[in-house]
Amino acid sequence: MPTSPSNSEKIIEGKKFDSPLIISKFFTTEPERYIAEKPFDLTKYEFSVLRKRVTSELLFTAALGATVGVVLTVLAKVLAALLEKNSPTVETWELYAVGCGLAAMLVFKIFRTDADKEYCQLEDVIDGHFQSNKPRMVHLTGEGNR
Repeated sequence: MPTSPSNSEKIIEGKKFDSPLIISKFFTTEPERYIAEKPFDLTKYEFSVLRKRVTSELLFTAALGATVGVVLTVLAKVLAALLEKNSPTVETWELYAVGCGLAAMLVFKIFRTDADKEYCQLEDVIDGHFQSNKPRMVHLTGEGNR
């Protein structure tokens, strides 16, 4: 048989607060932070999607680093030749390496992996949650904190 709430147990539903809500007793257990803010609970699977490290962005960064490394090596070689008053020579493989690096960066920037798509979908869900559930405007306080 349901009982009606006593004076110390009031239920507030369907109201919005834009000023501090004074709570007469301190909370000692959960859901103290959920009183004023709807939580976004990640499942273990969703967390694993967010933790994935092999994405096209990672591969793009790796290709960029390798390409910049080859370019810097070629520039250093050319600079050394110029300082010794020799004519600089660039090997064919060096040009191919830079070209392959640029092509790889282009491919990784244009094409997305399945992990990227899954990650973006989950980001959209999380963004949607926080857009529809605005940050809390209620402050939980106890009588001793006034």
